[in-house]
Amino acid sequence: MAGADGGFAAAAEGLRAVRSQTQEINQQVSAGMLALDPEVAERAAQRVEGEIRELSVILMRANQLNRLEGLGDYPDGEQLAQRFIDKATHPQAGAIAMVREMQKILLEQAQAFRDAAKDYRATDDQIAQDLQRGIQ
Repeated sequence: MAGADGGFAAAAEGLRAVRSQTQEINQQVSAGMLALDPEVAERAAQRVEGEIRELSVILMRANQLNRLEGLGDYPDGEQLAQRFIDKATHPQAGAIAMVREMQKILLEQAQAFRDAAKDYRATDDQIAQDLQRGIQ
């Protein structure tokens, strides 16, 4: 296989960027620095879940490479077919592993958006309670 990234250097870099973005969102939520309006948070989470569904289609196509045929029964054709299969199925750097990891990260991101909405509601509730005490 071509290098540790399986020939998917750009995809691996994109995966690292999304992972970093998700970690940053989670850190901001944990630190109370990110609170989103519940409707905005839900739309963002749903958008991310749409990306996950689109990745499922890519995953299905990558799985089809396991059954690659038509490159001939001679050694060069068999080797080429095996290279495609390896690019799809390599446990760490194959297309299938990368798509599954991206789906996992995006699920975490969707949850982070929903957690930010919970913080928004909690802050809103706290302000309302404080105002009620101030009025009484």
